[in-house]
Amino acid sequence: MGRILKLALVLVSMMVLPVSAVQQIESREGYFVLELNNLQNKYDGLEVVQLSEGDQSADFSSAQRFDISGQQQATLSGFADGHYQARVTDSSGESAPQLIAEVEVRHRSLTQALVLFAVGLAAFSLLVILLLKFNRKEAEYA
Repeated sequence: MGRILKLALVLVSMMVLPVSAVQQIESREGYFVLELNNLQNKYDGLEVVQLSEGDQSADFSSAQRFDISGQQQATLSGFADGHYQARVTDSSGESAPQLIAEVEVRHRSLTQALVLFAVGLAAFSLLVILLLKFNRKEAEYA
């Protein structure tokens, strides 16, 4: 009975409480995915701008611009550490630009990246050695 009550409360709160349209995204790799569901019909452009330290709103005059005609999501990569804002735009001017995401990019440290690379290299090397070893044993028995 407790599960049903919790589920009912969650469903009611989802219907009653306002939903924020602005996605909050954190990226540790420098890329991120923006969900554009139900926006591709009204908007055909995407603008992304990096905020300066301490700014709350962005100056989109120097923004990177992308065409999103007909897309349901956009994957963007190559971003340096920093805080970014993304908004959708309409080239015809019928719809006002709408802020859809705030993105915080903080890359992993070089030490952590090198450790992860070394672990991957060790696992790959072990796999290759085992494959060669068992392939030779199988050839000897044949």
